[in-house]
Amino acid sequence: MKQKTIFAKKCEWCKTELILNGKESDTYVVNAEHKIFCKIHTPGKEPEKDCMDEYIKDLKKNSPIIAKPKIEIRKLTDKNTAIKKLDDLKQFLNNKRHSYNR
Repeated sequence: MKQKTIFAKKCEWCKTELILNGKESDTYVVNAEHKIFCKIHTPGKEPEKDCMDEYIKDLKKNSPIIAKPKIEIRKLTDKNTAIKKLDDLKQFLNNKRHSYNR
């Protein structure tokens, strides 16, 4: 009688033990970080269980990096100063372009 190796891992989210190979294997998904999650899904219907989706939602909710940044608008300078700086920049670039053409 040949002995069969069964690979089992725990779901990263709900900690359910999953059998990864063989006829009795559970359905699962793996993300880019090689983390394994339960996923019970019938095509054409909403998933009955999707631990990776729950994991991602929790990351987005609790992570300051992934969460949308708050947009802060502030006036850096008045209009006349900005126009003067823009004119100075145009003059500088024109002088630089003319010096290359010589």
